[in-house]
Amino acid sequence: MTSDAATQLTRSGVTRETGSPGPESMALPKVPMSPIASPQIPEGPEWVYQIKWDGVRTIARLDGNGGVELFSKKMELRNGAFPEIVELLKPLGVGPCVLDGEIVYFDGKRPNFQRGKLAVGTHSAKDNLLLVLFDLLHDDGGDWRGRPFLKRFERLTAKFPDKQPKLFVTELYADGNALWDWVNEKEWEGVVSKRADSPYTEGKRHQDWFKKRKEIRLVADVVGLKRNNGQVASLVLSLSGTYIGHVSGLDQASKSLLDRFAKDNTGICPFAELTPGMRKSDVAWLSVPFPCRVAALEFTDSGLLRQPRLLGFGADAAAE
Repeated sequence: MTSDAATQLTRSGVTRETGSPGPESMALPKVPMSPIASPQIPEGPEWVYQIKWDGVRTIARLDGNGGVELFSKKMELRNGAFPEIVELLKPLGVGPCVLDGEIVYFDGKRPNFQRGKLAVGTHSAKDNLLLVLFDLLHDDGGDWRGRPFLKRFERLTAKFPDKQPKLFVTELYADGNALWDWVNEKEWEGVVSKRADSPYTEGKRHQDWFKKRKEIRLVADVVGLKRNNGQVASLVLSLSGTYIGHVSGLDQASKSLLDRFAKDNTGICPFAELTPGMRKSDVAWLSVPFPCRVAALEFTDSGLLRQPRLLGFGADAAAE
């Protein structure tokens, strides 16, 4: 059997190892239900709210006999990337079910997506990984996706009534604006608003889940200057030694200064790997990095800043 065929059988509810049919209601979605970005938090008695956890979206399918499959947001099997989460779920006596949640790297104060990405495939951060659950797609042979979110959530909390250090159901709140104030005070990622009667709809073909996200602001090292037609166009960024993208927004005076700086401080690429696009780019690498302040919507699944914008140079946020 080809790997593609095996993956298709796995998604449709057929056990990969034996080929025996699983519960027919355990078929996976093509993609998880995703909240739609919105600058507003909807209000009214029909809405409930959850913290937006900053981690790796994960669908977990448990066969009720110790078998566990973890799937990414693209529905790719990820057991090898998160073996500690597989081991966490194996001994649970909760019966066959499909769970929706987030694998999170918790740094002691808040979820840390970038460190979570760096921890994939390593052993150094396994003690900091948790699985946070927020929805239930199937349970005990029954398909719950067509039922109201509030009913699914009640069923989920009944299956996982106790909050374990590494596995728990995230709380539900009635006041979205109060939760947003808390998120900003604690510097967490954002708030997800969910219509209480909403079914589980794949992707974003709905008007039932919305997310308001706090903007990421950070200090990164400028390690290179990306050039277009020989002219400085953007800054190549590094965070803790990892490539996180490049940011534009330079005025002409800054470009001229940076061009002279690059000629006096020629260096080599500090990264072991680059994206295909960056490998083809004309980059003046620097021997002397310098800090800059950037903002972005989020980190993508590949660890790059999404829609970054330049705030200024130096590490002093008070200068903004």
